[in-house]
Amino acid sequence: MTGSLVDGRHPVLVPEDWDQHLDAAEWSLGEDGLPFRTAARVLAVTQDSEVLLLVGHDAADPDHRWIFTPGGGLHSDEDPRAGAVRELVEESGIEVAPEDLEGPIAHREAIFRFASVTCRQDEIFFLLHLPTRRPVRKDGWTCLERDVVDSISWWSAEKLQAAQQRGQEIYPVRLPEILAELASGWNGRCLDLTDPVDHEVLAELASNPPRHCDPST
Repeated sequence: MTGSLVDGRHPVLVPEDWDQHLDAAEWSLGEDGLPFRTAARVLAVTQDSEVLLLVGHDAADPDHRWIFTPGGGLHSDEDPRAGAVRELVEESGIEVAPEDLEGPIAHREAIFRFASVTCRQDEIFFLLHLPTRRPVRKDGWTCLERDVVDSISWWSAEKLQAAQQRGQEIYPVRLPEILAELASGWNGRCLDLTDPVDHEVLAELASNPPRHCDPST
């Protein structure tokens, strides 16, 4: 999962019982004081510039929704490419071999609020270049995904750009900008898709790590 950016309106919050809100098997407390994990994500893109995306909401704030790519946290010692394939089939039902993925084509350091906890996630992106869209299924969704994911579908470039212009949150933020380029094939250059505001928050965290807070206060 991914979620809301941390900025002046969403201050860093790490409650003492953060591991009761997140899966402690996937997340560990980083040196900066935030729960951290590494994730693999898939940009499944057709030649017609359609991209497979999910729409989800925060478990602690159902009215806050965002658009994001298939993917999730890696298992212990799991190869990122294998993790990306696993997550893709779990979330979409689309089965591919690890060698079908190109990349890593991009990297993103993400800071977000989910389930009342500020998290940091190191995301590795792979490209699945498809001639046309494939049918998607939801039968592999986890209990958490069934609770917080609203939909999975193919988005055209025009629909995605219109959503961003309406103010809908899209992660990575630059996806509408780079979609046409990805549809024509990967040029071999690894992109930095870290959102500008996250660069600022990461720099601030490096100098001022957050303190744990008592959720009762």
